[in-house]
Amino acid sequence: MKDLADALAGVGVEDRRLLFCVRELADNAVFHSGRNGGWCMAQQADEVISVTVQDRGVGIHQNMRSIYPDIGERAALTAAFGMGVSGAFDDPDRGLGLGLVLEFTRSGAHLLLETGGLAFLGIGGKSQVIGKSTQRVQGVVATLSVPLPT
Repeated sequence: MKDLADALAGVGVEDRRLLFCVRELADNAVFHSGRNGGWCMAQQADEVISVTVQDRGVGIHQNMRSIYPDIGERAALTAAFGMGVSGAFDDPDRGLGLGLVLEFTRSGAHLLLETGGLAFLGIGGKSQVIGKSTQRVQGVVATLSVPLPT
């Protein structure tokens, strides 16, 4: 995370909320994927910085089914962004992170998350399962894009 923070600062992005959100996505890749890991990449295109976190784990639906056996794929993806919902821990203090990432989109950021066969879009603090993923993703790939400061 320090390397990422330094790289973002190098292009003028020092938003602690962005770093919190990326850390949350990375923590999910480690703790919820079932594979203990993933990767992170940042890139700049025009006036936007995009940070992608991906794991090759079990995906949100399979992870949520460990706690909620009858949940469908679309419902699992929507529920994962609710406050206090977690697919791996029976702990009331868990499950806030993805809701806070969605809240961060109120600042002008955009979130595209793909898992299983579905894509989820978060813009302006609102979320929507937008349909089929552009690719069949094993695990989760999440891209958080923010405009560069002016």
